[in-house]
Amino acid sequence: MARLAILLREGDSPTKQQARLSGVLDFFSIPWKPVNSTRLSELQKITQEQIVFGSIQTLATALEQGDQASRAFLRPDAFYAYADDDLEASGRALNSLCGHAGVSLRKAPGGILSLRVSREWADLAGPMAGLEASSHLRKEDAVLVTGATTEESRFVTVVSAAGAPVFFRFKRNDVPVFLCASSYMVDIDEEVGPGFYDVKDHFCSALPLVMFLRYMFPFLAWRPQELGACLIVDDPLLRNRYGCCDFGKLRALMQRHAFTTNIAFIPWNWCRTSNTASEFFGDASGQFSVSIHGCDHIGAEFGTNSLELLHNRARLAQSRMRSHEARTGIHHDPIMIFPQGVFSSVCPEVLKRHGFLAAVNTETVPVDRAGARTRIRDVWDVAITAYSGFPIFPRRYAFHGLENFAFDLLLGKPCLIASHHDFFKNGSAQAIELIEKLQSLNCCIHWRPLGEVIRRACRRRVAAPGVEELEMYGNELLVGNASDEALEVRVKKRENQPQSVAGVFCDDSPAIWAAHADHLEFGGRIPPRSEALLRVAYRNVPETGKLKRPLRFELSVAARRVLSEFRDEYLSRSRFLTRITASLRNAPGKAK
Repeated sequence: MARLAILLREGDSPTKQQARLSGVLDFFSIPWKPVNSTRLSELQKITQEQIVFGSIQTLATALEQGDQASRAFLRPDAFYAYADDDLEASGRALNSLCGHAGVSLRKAPGGILSLRVSREWADLAGPMAGLEASSHLRKEDAVLVTGATTEESRFVTVVSAAGAPVFFRFKRNDVPVFLCASSYMVDIDEEVGPGFYDVKDHFCSALPLVMFLRYMFPFLAWRPQELGACLIVDDPLLRNRYGCCDFGKLRALMQRHAFTTNIAFIPWNWCRTSNTASEFFGDASGQFSVSIHGCDHIGAEFGTNSLELLHNRARLAQSRMRSHEARTGIHHDPIMIFPQGVFSSVCPEVLKRHGFLAAVNTETVPVDRAGARTRIRDVWDVAITAYSGFPIFPRRYAFHGLENFAFDLLLGKPCLIASHHDFFKNGSAQAIELIEKLQSLNCCIHWRPLGEVIRRACRRRVAAPGVEELEMYGNELLVGNASDEALEVRVKKRENQPQSVAGVFCDDSPAIWAAHADHLEFGGRIPPRSEALLRVAYRNVPETGKLKRPLRFELSVAARRVLSEFRDEYLSRSRFLTRITASLRNAPGKAK
């Protein structure tokens, strides 16, 4: 397999496309070297297996010059080419590369198009194999046009739009050439907007590149330890039924379809779990798990920039959940799921100092846009760590589309499904449909309790025989060693405030660690056929005294919770009341 990426340039300075491409290679930790197309002799000195990247015009010119000089151009494992802005020139270069006239590139059709990833290239496509989606394409995207059936047979389609190839493979002198017919190169340092990242924004540009890199550099690029998954249900009280969700029936479905469910529990409800419910959820800890959903679950309670408020709410949420666990015996994981997805840019640091393992959220950008700096590289990563190094694991609703779940898995991210009780209407048909589709993807998904998914989420790669490098995200990491030999691990965790670290531990034994500008480094040794728990502990935040909560505020919280439960328990389950509520909501205002 390839060990080096060669970036073919026409000059000494990189183009915008080349600069962005090098950023993507760095993200995956793939070594690369720029080579001027006029100095191809430099390649003769490189003995590593290599992949050559370049625009289609640059690649065609370099290969033509090599042919004219009667010397063999260094034969890489493969070429990866991308279109230039000038489509006509790109078409001529394509004719030169494939040795056939009559093929060309043209702008992709407008409107919503059917996008498809071939199932025949399952090893290359990974979880994306066989998937279909519908979307507009970018103005930089193009499609392949062939003039005859014999010419079509020379091209193997990997990704198509409206039936026309946009990412395809052909051979030149028995060396595979993979061509992306888009001139757009994704900028992974571009900031993302509110909401969720949608792979359809870069379906014909970034998707081919990510699939290709994963396929061609399997031993160099970071890889996930495993692809964990969990279904998360927001808001329910721990009782036999909440709204449309019958937990007894859900447990039977989990056993039948082999998945897990996490309940995002509102700490305000800490004293409302019955003894019967305690027995039910306590006995199903392997299938059901519990996380922390805010504190009072009021609007934007973790969206403030007031450190005093944030510290008090984080402390109260933890205190309530500890009381709930002591009272019921139901274990919870210190994972925060923000109500309505709202968080501020300073909130993650507060959660870190209060012992939270991680956060899980649907929104990728904090509400205070002045402090927001979530980039594409952040949402491609296993977790977003742009805010104080504290991990925020994105989750997705079913309406985000199967293609987005699959792209997350291709990147090595956990598969976390967001839902509410109404996701389980009609016998949980919608939930089971999504789970079956996920389980049919071309990858191996491990369904676990949410805390276990987070604790196993990391990036790994082999550094040397018996040595692996790891990138840690949550404050705890379970590292497995499936080999018959002891494994040495070198761990890196992003952290820009090392003074807040109290210690680092490997299976409760102190580990030697070092602080760098933006990360911690430490090591450990894992015996054969076993696991080790790595943990970073942070210094406690001194308590400044309880924040006074006026009676009026407490009553408003109680009223909100009661009304929310009435909505979930009665309004949402009654067609008649639902129609009445909808008609009142949509009724025109009175004439003034």
